[in-house]
Amino acid sequence: MDTVHTTAALLPNPAELRAYLRALTVLDQAICRDPRFSRYSFSTTWGPGTEAALMDNGSGDDFSVLFAPAGVLVRGFDHESEMSPYGTDDEQVWPGVIDEVPAALRPLLDDPAFVDEGLGAPRVTACLWWETGGSTWRTGSDIEFPPGSPDPDGSGHLFRLLTDRSPEAVQAHFEEDYGRPVSLDTVRHVLAGHPLTPETARGLNPAALSDEALLRRIADAPEVEAYLAGDGEFDLTRTDPVESIALPAGLPVEPVAGCNAGGTHYLCGPAGSDDVRPVLYTDSEGQASLIAESLAEALTLAIVLLLARRPGRLPSPHAQRRLP
Repeated sequence: MDTVHTTAALLPNPAELRAYLRALTVLDQAICRDPRFSRYSFSTTWGPGTEAALMDNGSGDDFSVLFAPAGVLVRGFDHESEMSPYGTDDEQVWPGVIDEVPAALRPLLDDPAFVDEGLGAPRVTACLWWETGGSTWRTGSDIEFPPGSPDPDGSGHLFRLLTDRSPEAVQAHFEEDYGRPVSLDTVRHVLAGHPLTPETARGLNPAALSDEALLRRIADAPEVEAYLAGDGEFDLTRTDPVESIALPAGLPVEPVAGCNAGGTHYLCGPAGSDDVRPVLYTDSEGQASLIAESLAEALTLAIVLLLARRPGRLPSPHAQRRLP
């Protein structure tokens, strides 16, 4: 029988778990064709001094790992479990699951994100915690699990990737989840803590850094769009050039952003092709310069320029995670 007690024996320490969950989020965001539908996310501003790693499988099951000054709280919810508050007569958490949660961590369970409207209890079937200064994961010590199920509280499937953190297990999970091959070498690269480069991102999802995907992600994140337009450097709402241009041999150009000096950034080449399109910048008088080999590189340059002018002012992590 898999229970929260099994999970507690297999989880790494909080620092290793945090690094691993951030890596899972990077992989999931890169592999998923639309980040709005990815399973994993990570927020560095969940609450005062609190970070949150979240998983939602889209079918009613979810978990959260909250990293707070008082410690770490792991909450899991299996909607089909007999231990669900929805399945109990009094719609309360199953006896013993959260009774021993330390007082300093208990408020984390009462976050509105984990309490459904009309339910007077947290949405939880499995719970673990590690107090700051502690040396082990703890769970409720007096839980009477319902008989007849090999996974009564949902721990077995909810935390499967947290207890088996091997690159092979992670690769198999994402291949099954998204129905396409995932590079084992890239999984190893990200799990080892290395940054996701454009090359590795394309290995996970060839469309991840396409011009269309990047522009769509920016449009879906108003905070990111506003940040890029800061100081008028790369404003995606300004696509009317002051001066039109024409490239040799009739190569098409697509205006994608403007600046407050009257300049325009163009993508050079036919839209919709698999070829990487370089970015050309023209000033208000039509003088042109090639500034980047791709839209991704041009965006990187724009962010570097903005950071130089406004150090420390990045979009919120929720907005940032929409971009590779």
